[in-house]
Amino acid sequence: MYDAINSKYTYKGTDILKNRLGIKDEELLKEYETRIVAFKIATINSAKLPKGYTPERLKFINKYLFGEVYEFAGEYRSENITKENFRFSEFEYIEENIKRIFSNINIEEMKKMSFTKFVEQISYIMTELNVLHPFREGNGRTIRELVREICFDCDYVINWYEINHDDILRVAKLAVLDETEQKKMLRRSIKRNI
Repeated sequence: MYDAINSKYTYKGTDILKNRLGIKDEELLKEYETRIVAFKIATINSAKLPKGYTPERLKFINKYLFGEVYEFAGEYRSENITKENFRFSEFEYIEENIKRIFSNINIEEMKKMSFTKFVEQISYIMTELNVLHPFREGNGRTIRELVREICFDCDYVINWYEINHDDILRVAKLAVLDETEQKKMLRRSIKRNI
């Protein structure tokens, strides 16, 4: 959970996100969200994704994955959030910074990169989007889906379910200061699509 004081996204007096079913039990909401999002990840290839790698594609992914749970899915957050004493990017700068991040995603150029350079680029994208944390919920899963799609379009595969979830979170936190561990994880996990 994010530490957002008096969040407009939560039920009054709680840190439970307002959701489409009106669930006010944290564990029940987490269980429902996990099931829906797992199904959505499994079916996203059948969705009509926006062409190219743009901020609109990232918004689409977030809305597709979380839209049945949260009304605000697919919209940039409009409040500042922290987690474990880390303050994510100020919400006022999301639009500007996300354009900068996506301007560095060029699939045709990434296809020509050496594997090492490709991993560095993927790590950069993950870290920048993680620090930005553009959405109120589902940033990690949205970013990982985007990365999976980029890998696929560059003839690589990554299966996030084969990687220990705690390791993914641990290296993402470290990457804010040093991407070494995240790059190691990506080098082990990204494979050529044969």
